[in-house]
Amino acid sequence: MRWLRFVLLSIGFVVVALCTATAISAIADSMFDKWQLVFLRTDSISETLLLSLGCGTAVGLIAILHQYERQLISSWLGRTLLLLRLLLVLILFLTLLEPMWTWSYDDERSGRVLVALDISESMDTHDSHASLKEKLSWARSMGVFGNEEAQERVDRWMEELESGNSPTWVSVEEEPDPEKRQQLAKLRKADIDQTLENVTEYSRLELALRSLAGPQNSFLDQLSQLVDAEVAMFAVDYNSTDQAALKKLIAAPKIEVPRNSSFLMEAMRAALASPNAETPLQGLVVFSDGRDTSDLSMDQLVQRIADLNVPVHTVVLGSEVRPRDLSVTHVEASETVFKDDTPTVKGILQSFGFDNEDVTVFIDWVDDPQRDPIEQTVNINTQTTEVDFTLDQLPVGRHRFRLRTSPAEDELREDNNAREFAIDVIDDSAQVLLIDNSGRWEFRFLSTALERDKRVTVEKILFEQPFLGVLQKPFFLNDIQGLRPENGGPGNLATTRYSNFDCVIVGDVSPHHMPVEEWKQLEKYVREEGGTLVLTAGKKEFPNSYRGTIVDSLLPIERLRVIDLHGVDQAEPPERRGFRLSITPDGQRLGMFQLSDDWNLSRQIWATLPGHSWGITGRAKGAATVMATAAIPGANRTLEDERDSGLIVQQHIGSGQVLWIGIDSTWRWRFRVGDEYHHRFWGQLIRWAINFKASGSNDLARISLSPSVISEDETTVFQARWVEQFLQQNPDVAAFAVIESPTDPEFHRRVPLRRQHSKPPIDEGTIGDLEPGEYRVSLDVPGFSDDQEKIEAVLIVNEVVSQELADISTNRELLEQLASQTGGKFFQLHEVDQIPELFRNINKTVSIREEIPLWGHWSILAIFSIVATAEWVMRKLNGLP
Repeated sequence: MRWLRFVLLSIGFVVVALCTATAISAIADSMFDKWQLVFLRTDSISETLLLSLGCGTAVGLIAILHQYERQLISSWLGRTLLLLRLLLVLILFLTLLEPMWTWSYDDERSGRVLVALDISESMDTHDSHASLKEKLSWARSMGVFGNEEAQERVDRWMEELESGNSPTWVSVEEEPDPEKRQQLAKLRKADIDQTLENVTEYSRLELALRSLAGPQNSFLDQLSQLVDAEVAMFAVDYNSTDQAALKKLIAAPKIEVPRNSSFLMEAMRAALASPNAETPLQGLVVFSDGRDTSDLSMDQLVQRIADLNVPVHTVVLGSEVRPRDLSVTHVEASETVFKDDTPTVKGILQSFGFDNEDVTVFIDWVDDPQRDPIEQTVNINTQTTEVDFTLDQLPVGRHRFRLRTSPAEDELREDNNAREFAIDVIDDSAQVLLIDNSGRWEFRFLSTALERDKRVTVEKILFEQPFLGVLQKPFFLNDIQGLRPENGGPGNLATTRYSNFDCVIVGDVSPHHMPVEEWKQLEKYVREEGGTLVLTAGKKEFPNSYRGTIVDSLLPIERLRVIDLHGVDQAEPPERRGFRLSITPDGQRLGMFQLSDDWNLSRQIWATLPGHSWGITGRAKGAATVMATAAIPGANRTLEDERDSGLIVQQHIGSGQVLWIGIDSTWRWRFRVGDEYHHRFWGQLIRWAINFKASGSNDLARISLSPSVISEDETTVFQARWVEQFLQQNPDVAAFAVIESPTDPEFHRRVPLRRQHSKPPIDEGTIGDLEPGEYRVSLDVPGFSDDQEKIEAVLIVNEVVSQELADISTNRELLEQLASQTGGKFFQLHEVDQIPELFRNINKTVSIREEIPLWGHWSILAIFSIVATAEWVMRKLNGLP
């Protein structure tokens, strides 16, 4: 019974404590109107029960202590101590329930609006080609028509033009007399034409600036009277600005930020990154021509902006009439060819407004301006047009050319009508090594093709070949050890047995004949000596017998898969059986895959060549380039599958490159046409391989550029591989790459070379940030270069046609869709005075909740301390411990 009393006391205390919490909360609510006292822990039943159990246990223990103390002190003192201790537990219980004062009030806020201005390069366009309606719209937005009557007249003209009619320059109401009306109309039209000509002298950006921050009652002035107006400019990135800065741009339009791309998402980032982000964003106003050069599709872009959940009002800038423009966007030509070769030059033309027109394309001899240009006329029937030239009888030496088109009437830009290129003609031969296990069909026909090429010297190693003993030795070299490296140039630069070969072609070899140590030599040949290694698939050994070895690092592909077609279909004639090669866009840019001087015919040839029943494909490694895939009958390939099914894949490794060819039956291309396509492909492949290697040497080092042709936004690596004897004598030698321009004697740049951790040691430096043109890059070794023959490499830097300027027509569709799907509106430039009215009387009443946590308030600690001190003092005064 005694223990039951303790339990009941504990339960009663917990009930009283919970009732006390409820009573305190109710009293506070009734006394302070919108103020509330809440206990946060009561939202969790489990936490409340756990806390009640703990406090109930404490009360039970206090009751037991009270029972013991009654034997030592008076009943009055015992009851007083009991009450003080229960009060301490009650205070602790209520504190652990986490009491909090909360109150709410309404706050009226005006909100903010962000005005985002597109400042990308396309905004510098002067739309002289615009329609009459568009020009009138811009003139009206600038306020050049003066009074309200004149503006109403302009609105009438624009409505007439919108309906497809000619504007009535003078109405009957203005002048009833027909003869006088005609004379007045002629004068007014002449005046309007002059005004509009002046207006089109302003770029899109200048028109927007004058509308936003002009001298009189500008858009920002009107908007700022209603809301908190913020301003940002965007292109590649966004920059916050203000009206004063925009006024300065009107006076001196100079913007020093990257502008070669336009990302509309940057306007959204500007809105989210505002320092006033706590103020509600009521809307976004975007002034743009609608050009977005991001990787997002139109639907993706609109969806991401719509996720901001604010209306986006768009103002279109520029003309919707696509301007006439013809540009030479790309020229493909071999950098190095042999004497008597007939190199092919492919030019890519991009055009707007030239549908079904004949255009003449020229190739000028830059080094011989008096020589008649080569010309060809093409009909423009698509946006992108290819034009092919062949150059015959080029003499030995370096030749510079210019592929161009003549500026057309009303063409918007003339600075993109030409591109230069250069071709080196050499009187030499390519050194090729062909290695295979046995005399399979691929080896036989490839060996014959290379032997018939007058500009190729081929050496062959065939490990397994019949030997009857009639001759003193096998017809082909059959031991890799018999291949001895030659000096390779001054200072014994050759470090592998493959150093003197421009290209090494490896067939179906086995680890027995080509052990891992030999592959280490080949890797060094590629990585350090800048060689080209061609790896071809074999059914028996290569590459499957080399899994898990150094060969895996050389292969441009991984996750190898075998294609082996069987069945009735494979018994069809060669032209109808097997799979064919599908040349990718990257492959089509290379002359190696051009089987005809006409690229369209070349594509048809690839589609009709005899198929292959066996091959090995794989996923291209990260930096590898897929040049061809397997077009398997009945398989629907997508662009995403391209990298997963690489059949011909190239990869740079160090100073050199590796090419994977996943078939062993290119000899099938000889069906009914003999050598025509098979020999052409392999001959062009060998020339592509020697083009890769631009190098020279003297008694100090061998130099190389990788790559030797770059765009102005790319870099190249200059390497100096030192002669071992020279480096032993001068281990701390300092060297520089010297860059000079043949056309600018004052241009001179020195790039320091840094030692790389390689064997043999290589010094290298990165070259970039060069204007388009041709450069000579030489090695300078202070203290040693004067006594040595100057060695240099030629670097070609091509101009990059800005993606931002590739199409400068206004994209109205994107701006309309953006406004529609976000709840905004689309406006012409002359309608911007309607936008501020959208934000009139949009003040929002925001309910704000404030909170003051009491469990950590000093008053709670003070009350607890006072009660605890009183209990302690009473115990001590009465001799209790």
